[in-house]
Amino acid sequence: MRTTLAFSPDWLAAGRAPLGPFVDAWAGWLGDPGFGDDWLKMSGVYFGLGRDPASDLRAQAAAPYTGWAGFNYTNGLPRGELKDVLVRCARNDVRAVMNGPQVLDLYDEVDQIVPLKGKRWVIAHINTFSKRDIERIVRMGLVLTTHTNNYLYKGLHVTAQRLPPERHDEIVPLRSLLDAGVTVSLATDNVPISLFLPIAQTIERRSFQSGERVAPKQALSRAEALRCATANGAYLTFDEDKKGSLQAGRLADLAVLSADPLTVAEAGIASTSALMTMVGGKVVHETANWLG
Repeated sequence: MRTTLAFSPDWLAAGRAPLGPFVDAWAGWLGDPGFGDDWLKMSGVYFGLGRDPASDLRAQAAAPYTGWAGFNYTNGLPRGELKDVLVRCARNDVRAVMNGPQVLDLYDEVDQIVPLKGKRWVIAHINTFSKRDIERIVRMGLVLTTHTNNYLYKGLHVTAQRLPPERHDEIVPLRSLLDAGVTVSLATDNVPISLFLPIAQTIERRSFQSGERVAPKQALSRAEALRCATANGAYLTFDEDKKGSLQAGRLADLAVLSADPLTVAEAGIASTSALMTMVGGKVVHETANWLG
């Protein structure tokens, strides 16, 4: 497995030390292209918005965090401090990775001081964006990753009930984002892990609760959904010249699938699986009789 990890700081461990020198020290190994190789590398820093590290520690004590995602629990900072850290990151070409549309205003404030265009800062777990939000995303050159297992499936009905029907096109507006030239990479958040569920969800946009399609005009074609799951993921990690497509001179990573996602019945996309997986030209997974 090829892995690109965002660093997760433990601000509580930093104590009262000035945070600026920490960011300056990160530049040597977190600035893109990050420290590592084609198998494992570091790229950027994950931040939590508007939280005090001490509060995070109390939350950890109440519900111990296993660390399965590799994140320190105390990665959050109050908004004012976080803005200063983000500006320092931008000046050092260390990109930020943060969750949710609520960070868009903060990114915009940083962009007014240090332009973010070309730095590929990330907003993950996207749910709702207005037309104006998308315009700002384009201006800053942000890269987005989804959590469609929640926002386009399990929790889709919750958001649809919260918003009036005329605003349903703002719910994970993938059609509008792609048409505006935004790079969106699909993700699973490991619930469950198969990427073919997000692929299906971006095509179907069907609520788990009601079975109804929500804002079908925002649906992607099958080819677009596959591109978001492959080539756009490579762009997210600054690897678009190495992986994400099958071309001469690129890494020989491929899978033989149980069905053709371009032609299989729509209901069968989510259950597609890999019969054989090759990484770097080496077979690392195969099912019995997959050639037959």
